Amino acid sequence: MNAILKREPMPGASYAQVDVPVPGSDEVLIEIKAAAICGTDIHLYNWDSSAASFTEKFNVDFPLTLGHEVSGVIVRLGSGVKDRKVGDRVSIETHIPCWKCYQCSIGNSYNCMDMGLYGITYNGAFADYALSPSALTYVLPDEVSFKEGALFEPAGVALRAIGEANITPGDTVVVYGCGPIGLISAEAARACGACRVISIDINPFRLKLAEKAGSTVIDAREGKVVERVLELTKARGGADIVLEMTGAGEVYKTVFDLLRLEGKLVTVGHPAGEVSVNITRDFNQKGVAIKGIFGRKIWSTWQELSSLVVGGKLNLSSVISHEFKFSEYEKAFEATVGDSGKVMLFPD
Repeated sequence: MNAILKREPMPGASYAQVDVPVPGSDEVLIEIKAAAICGTDIHLYNWDSSAASFTEKFNVDFPLTLGHEVSGVIVRLGSGVKDRKVGDRVSIETHIPCWKCYQCSIGNSYNCMDMGLYGITYNGAFADYALSPSALTYVLPDEVSFKEGALFEPAGVALRAIGEANITPGDTVVVYGCGPIGLISAEAARACGACRVISIDINPFRLKLAEKAGSTVIDAREGKVVERVLELTKARGGADIVLEMTGAGEVYKTVFDLLRLEGKLVTVGHPAGEVSVNITRDFNQKGVAIKGIFGRKIWSTWQELSSLVVGGKLNLSSVISHEFKFSEYEKAFEATVGDSGKVMLFPD
């Protein structure tokens, strides 16, 4: 079979023939039908400082098959697998819990103390076939396409952020960043009762996608982001909720100014370095609640997402901008720079 491999800690990747893997006792073999490029894949492909830091933390071995946002069909079961069957259409949860630590024991397996990561510590799925622990496969509803199924993993991050924000009917929500997760978050916020969603970005293409989906948009290149948000929310003195999706440290210089008193900040983007904040002014005196997001709840987030997609409340396909074959991976990664939403990959 063919796979997109990261052979060594250097920029680039290769498209190579490898053996079809054989599932262990608790694994399944999946024929991949659709996949999507994630920000983590881009860091690994470019081999930047974030990739080096990430792989050092998780002791990554090379060669590594890239990719973790995928869907496909189970074609073979390990000897000990009892809860899945050949023919199941599945997506994959990418946080690999140990199921033994304190976090796992209290229901926080999505942030396990000894966590592995699919496509990082475990070979990924930019390949014709891929293995997955059976316990981390999610059976897709019949109404969900393979394209949509491949987006369940990133969409789950968006929905987890919405859940932690505790949106109530009538809330005004600011989504800072209009990448795929930001676009899905904006749509999910409206589905969960937000009366207004304000989407902020510096990319005109992505701002148009957000506006088309129903957001009030602000182009941060034009400046006066705080003034625009406060003008739109003057009756309450700021937004009820801000979802920070960019991971840009510069945003934290003003992000708290977008919130009303007793507002909520939910952070999804990962800044590359330390961020300076004024605890007294930005947290204590404003009474701001802050929540960080890392992954999806297993499996409640997935169930909620399924209900919204099947019920027509979330259109995941709307964030797709490009489609390529696995063998066109270089063009696919190039497409992630600039005017793009979610870039999809498919077997040749």
